[in-house]
Amino acid sequence: MLGAKVGETAPAFALNCVSARDPDPWLVRLSDYSGRWLTLMFYPRDFTFVCPTELTAFSARQADFGKRNCELVAVSVDSIALHQEWLSTAPADGGLGPLQFPLASDPDGATARAYGVWVDEKEVSTRGLFIIDPNGVLQYAVVHNLNVGRNPDEVLRVLDALQTGGLCPASWTSAAGTIDPERALRQGTILGHYRIRAKLGSGTFGTVFAAWDLRLERMVALKILKRSIRESREAALTEARAAAKLNHPHVCTVYAVEEEDGLPMIAMEFVDGQPLSRTIAEGLRRDSALRFASQIASGLAAAHAQGVIHGDLKPANVIVSEQGIAKILDFGLAISQRTSVSSDMSVGERQVSTAPPDVWQTADGVEATVEYSGSSPEKPTGIRGSLAYMSPEQARGLPATSVSDVFSFGLTLVEMLTGARALREESPVKLLVRLQTEDLGSELANQVDEPFRELLPAMLAQDPVQRPPMTEVAGRLASIQALWDSRQTTQF
Repeated sequence: MLGAKVGETAPAFALNCVSARDPDPWLVRLSDYSGRWLTLMFYPRDFTFVCPTELTAFSARQADFGKRNCELVAVSVDSIALHQEWLSTAPADGGLGPLQFPLASDPDGATARAYGVWVDEKEVSTRGLFIIDPNGVLQYAVVHNLNVGRNPDEVLRVLDALQTGGLCPASWTSAAGTIDPERALRQGTILGHYRIRAKLGSGTFGTVFAAWDLRLERMVALKILKRSIRESREAALTEARAAAKLNHPHVCTVYAVEEEDGLPMIAMEFVDGQPLSRTIAEGLRRDSALRFASQIASGLAAAHAQGVIHGDLKPANVIVSEQGIAKILDFGLAISQRTSVSSDMSVGERQVSTAPPDVWQTADGVEATVEYSGSSPEKPTGIRGSLAYMSPEQARGLPATSVSDVFSFGLTLVEMLTGARALREESPVKLLVRLQTEDLGSELANQVDEPFRELLPAMLAQDPVQRPPMTEVAGRLASIQALWDSRQTTQF
């Protein structure tokens, strides 16, 4: 069994070596190759039959390895003196001649043992070959029988494949393309320890699948992030890790943030149900709207207590289970709260800011999640979220805060109570202008029943400092629900 394992840090070594160019011994270490690839070859003995054929074959391809930023080092149990003799002996007399890479001496077999290629019975190493990446991580390992030499063409093929960073099928060559795992995902595909069952949906940043966790034997929702949006992907992964610390009955639990086959993914609790947006479209009863609103508010309050902000709350990001439980999904734009809300967020920022038109060309229009970064070193800005549900400060390119979630929840609450989207503009620019310039609270409050007319103007205040915290919103909704329940009981 190999002592060195692929995917782990390669065992360090420090060995004396010589070369045809420099016959005086020097010390070679694994750390000397930091930032470069290294092909480390073990062979049994100098002055043997098979060894010179493979070492000279690799030497003839030294330039090809060099083009790939890869160095070669060969190691045997032989002494430095024997290496020097072998290098100075003509090939016709059993020597190597001008070898293009160094030969290292491992007289006690310590390095061979560390790499798992030492043969105690013969006190030599087998023909182990290891490719180590520029970070010192072992990426390839193969061991040949002592009677069979290695082929430099195959090693170069593997090196090319490793350097693509992609998935390379059997018989792959540098002229062929790699497998695109995003397109290859389908029912039955196994990704890491997850087996894809069905596609649940797709959005701006990725695609969500129902998958079976082979390790823990449970269903999960697996969100595969698109590789083409690297900056957004890294942000989403960082923020998902922040959201993973949340544990609340009305927040979809994040189980793991992983990467498999080059695909970043987030494994989440699987909730068998449908989006709140569909529930609203089918017709939402008042008692159900009150119950779901209280559940969503309590989940957001718990997230805010942990310093986590959603940043993209909307009916499509809430799922209603078959048991009638609302759970907040997709903290993909969530951020850990680092700044407090101040009135400066609304003062002096009255100019209308818009993103380039192509940002808004999405299939779902103003309800789709978008991200546009217009940052500069002097003033970091960017629009992140869904236009039809974002807060005024987000529409101005400022970061979302906990009270930004309050505003988004206010718009969601109006939709739950009326059955129609609160802001019905389909033009992104008109919607941005309205969010940044109008005080929407009073207008939208007139569309709902009396118990909510006092709460909504505060939630939808243009100035974020005037909005109540989510804990207060949750408390007031709980009171409204209790009053509603008591009235229904009295009427019954």
